[in-house]
Amino acid sequence: MPVEHTTIFAEPQSTMYSPLRLKDYDISPIHGFLPTEQPLRRLSDPYYEPWEMIMDKYNHYLLGHHIRRLARKMPILSTDKLSTQAEYQRAFTVLSFMAHAFVWGRNGAASEPASEFLPPPIAIPWVTVAEMLQLNPVVCCAAVCHWNWQILDESAEDPMSLDNLGTLHTFSGSMDESWFYLVTVAIEAKCAPGLNAILDAIAGVESDNIDRVTRALNRISSALCEANAILERMYEHCDPYVFYWKIREFLAGWENMAEAGLPYGVLYEGVDDTDTFSLDNWQSLIRRFRKYAGGSAAQTPLLQAFDIALGIKHYPTGKRGKQSSVIEARKRLREQDGIPEPPPANSYLVRMRDYMPGGHRRFLEDLAATCRIREYVLLTCSDSLLMQNGAGDDDPRVLLRRAYNRCLDMMKAFRDKHIMIVSRYIIAPARSGPSIVLPSVPPISSHIIPPEEQSRARAAQQSSTTHPLPGGRLGGDSLPADPTMYPQTNKSSSALASNGGTSRSKPTTAQVQTKARLARTVNDDSVIRGTGGTDAIQFLKQVRNETVQTKI
Repeated sequence: MPVEHTTIFAEPQSTMYSPLRLKDYDISPIHGFLPTEQPLRRLSDPYYEPWEMIMDKYNHYLLGHHIRRLARKMPILSTDKLSTQAEYQRAFTVLSFMAHAFVWGRNGAASEPASEFLPPPIAIPWVTVAEMLQLNPVVCCAAVCHWNWQILDESAEDPMSLDNLGTLHTFSGSMDESWFYLVTVAIEAKCAPGLNAILDAIAGVESDNIDRVTRALNRISSALCEANAILERMYEHCDPYVFYWKIREFLAGWENMAEAGLPYGVLYEGVDDTDTFSLDNWQSLIRRFRKYAGGSAAQTPLLQAFDIALGIKHYPTGKRGKQSSVIEARKRLREQDGIPEPPPANSYLVRMRDYMPGGHRRFLEDLAATCRIREYVLLTCSDSLLMQNGAGDDDPRVLLRRAYNRCLDMMKAFRDKHIMIVSRYIIAPARSGPSIVLPSVPPISSHIIPPEEQSRARAAQQSSTTHPLPGGRLGGDSLPADPTMYPQTNKSSSALASNGGTSRSKPTTAQVQTKARLARTVNDDSVIRGTGGTDAIQFLKQVRNETVQTKI
């Protein structure tokens, strides 16, 4: 008996098809959204040595609280000497690390707030480079992942395997932070075949070749399977405590960050304040502060590309999209000649495209206008087949639907893992608070330090804590541990956490200031935002559920 088959598009639409080419969007057929060649480790022109010299000792300067001082002293360098795409990418990464260290680094002082002002030596070239790359001037996935990796052994059998990659820069200098970025890098590289398969599936749809579409979908699911396996390895070398308390804040932007000390955002000096302001028009000045989301997994074009290819529709957070039955959707598609009516998009995901390089953003837009794989699967399968499970295993339409649904299963599994990671690396540390208890330190014997000297030192320390010295340092040349940067050194916070979060004693200054940071202890009723500024769990669960609802 011949297999019933419905052609999805009329002939005039098929002749208008123009295949997409990855190279037209700065996408590598080998590495996907990563550069084909390794990112530059240094800008070779000596003119940019003031930037590179800071990056040479970046972690030392950040640890020693020198970033703000050095940034203010830097010359304002022109970007005219940058010529290649790789050089612009390197410049953006360098300036991103310097900018976020300046804003969030706190100069090592518990009494010093986040900086609402970014100095001209960083702000001016950063904005110029960002305009060239067509993305927002703020830390993003491209800056810390896509353009921040190196191959350790180029002769390895699989040069882009997770265990053969290293980072160029991190904020903390820790293995945990490197691993966090490299998991994303490895996923991007391993999913490059999936991008090629998307284009192959589109070509199969346009030529009405059901076997070609099925094979392409199988390749997409294989790539997503590899992505799942890599994501599971996040726990191997990235500790949740280190990530939440020592890394995460540097990845935050300046949108929805009033709780972290940036109620208005950040003013890019020399860019947005070029005219003269007086104290009388401060409201006009505040309107010029920029608000950007921070680094987020939503900023990688990879998952959005798979969403578009598979027809996964995301609605505004907190709103349920109307999910009609498969039969009803198929009927509607027939009436519209295979062109579905687009639902309202999730505004956050759409906004995240502004944090992607221009070429990648255009690829997603053109892909959305070209790709109709889900519509093809719906129109190819008969009504009776769609209403039954497991019928006709040798039927090519069954194989097509099975391959399509397997892709959705892999996407759901990936998002389940992402939710688990957010729960373990953000929600749990935020709820439990800093729980490391420091061992007691025996007092230094009086024959080493005389009692009168110990008394004088204690008095000086108490005075400096009450009245901080200029420059943000406490106690002059002595720099005690900052309990907001390293909350595990704050014995009051540790005791508070160990007592179930309750205490009758008056909160210390450090505890109050910890509340004004992104990395802080919260109660069970508080909304915990991701570095992108969203309610992390609500957003991710909705995206996951919408993926499940797309299955045929």
